[in-house]
Amino acid sequence: MANLKTQLTDAICSRARPGAREYALRDERQACLSLRVRPSGTKTWEVRERSNGLPVRSTLGTFPAMGVKAARMAAVAFLAGDRKPVRRSVTFRELCAQHELRHAANLKPSGLRTYRTYVRLQLLPAFGSCPIDTITRRDVVCWFERYGMTSPGGANRALGILSHMLTSAQRWDMLPPDWSNPAVGIRLNRRRAIGTFLSRAQMARLGGVLTRRSNIGCPAAGVLEALLLTGCRVGEILSLRWEDVRPDRLRLRDSKTGARDVPMGTAARRFFTSYRRRRTAARGRHKVFQFGEAVPYERVRTVWLSVRKEAHLPGTLRIHDLRHSFASHAIMAGESLFTVSRLLGHKRIQTTARYAHLADNTLRASAERIGMLILDQVEPPTRRGKEPTTPTKTGGGAS
Repeated sequence: MANLKTQLTDAICSRARPGAREYALRDERQACLSLRVRPSGTKTWEVRERSNGLPVRSTLGTFPAMGVKAARMAAVAFLAGDRKPVRRSVTFRELCAQHELRHAANLKPSGLRTYRTYVRLQLLPAFGSCPIDTITRRDVVCWFERYGMTSPGGANRALGILSHMLTSAQRWDMLPPDWSNPAVGIRLNRRRAIGTFLSRAQMARLGGVLTRRSNIGCPAAGVLEALLLTGCRVGEILSLRWEDVRPDRLRLRDSKTGARDVPMGTAARRFFTSYRRRRTAARGRHKVFQFGEAVPYERVRTVWLSVRKEAHLPGTLRIHDLRHSFASHAIMAGESLFTVSRLLGHKRIQTTARYAHLADNTLRASAERIGMLILDQVEPPTRRGKEPTTPTKTGGGAS
């Protein structure tokens, strides 16, 4: 049925069923008029023409709000030059090109790659040929639910990009001021909590293994030890240069949230001092951890698998869980979420809260303190533990 040319009637348009891909029903009576049927079930009247040698499609309205007869009259008026009631709408593909030029070009290289991947693999196949003013909430919800069945987190991220694109289009006068963004207000998929943290015993075993390997000159073991002591991300440590290792902090030139300083405690300062002493060839502009011809991250991951097995750690433990462990133990030591958030370089404290796993004994100790506090309010300590006294009768003779 794709691109079928026939004499359209209201009955034919009503019977047109959505398919896996959108298609068009072209009208024999009125040249350039077609009814575009999308997978979501939306049916849109379009008129086709050429402008400066390029094909242009303009939207007239939707079916059944606009019947066949009204669509033909609107097409005639449009082609005759009476275009005031019709708003020329750019397609989503055109919006993507504009959005990348005006917004995405400011992203970091890694962020730009991620952005382009979502646009190319998810958004363009779903909405590429649609005029942006014909994208309905039903279109967005159907796409979001299908994508969310296979990748809930990816669907959330792609929905955010789509919403930002459509909001930008309205700000750039590509959409009328009273237009409502169909991607706003859709409930996001619930993110499954992942990650864990190391117990004190596990951290002790891991520290022993890493120290032995680092002492014999294994740079990957040094990376893992630095991650455990600073809570940094892998990429931040791998790109670290000696000139950025200050006496009391690490100066990260480029992190996920931009340039920032990471304060170092005594253990971290001792580690970097000792590591530099062993690397006699270290100079200011050299990277702290050098891997020669090997790909740094792949080398670190290979060593991590071996270290994890030697330290008898769970097989599901990831390198990123060292960052989780840093956050969890900081909070269990009494640090506030705000302080830990600043140490990790999070922009939102809610992100830090997702990292804050707590050990059972910490929770039990908190429950004990809260219980005693309440007990103090209900029964003051001066009376606690004393047996209630009963008045005694005093006998006396008759005077």
